Amino acid sequence: MKKFFSKLLAKLFKKVITKSVSDVVTNPEMVPEVPEVEPITVPGDNSKKAIWKFIIQTLINILAAVLTALGATSCVNAML
Repeated sequence: MKKFFSKLLAKLFKKVITKSVSDVVTNPEMVPEVPEVEPITVPGDNSKKAIWKFIIQTLINILAAVLTALGATSCVNAML
């Protein structure tokens, strides 16, 4: 019975995938247009303002990760 259902699902998935691929190939208007991605611009100078901004953002992210971990562990301990 298990083999029957696995073969049935395999055939179904194969049919669905081939149908969806053939629809896209025959109807190119179905494919959405992807907008162009603008490259990220990095500040050219290593100004003190940019360095401090990076340090503060890094500290905030580390603090958020620590607080998230502490919050998750407190929820796990409450469930036990």
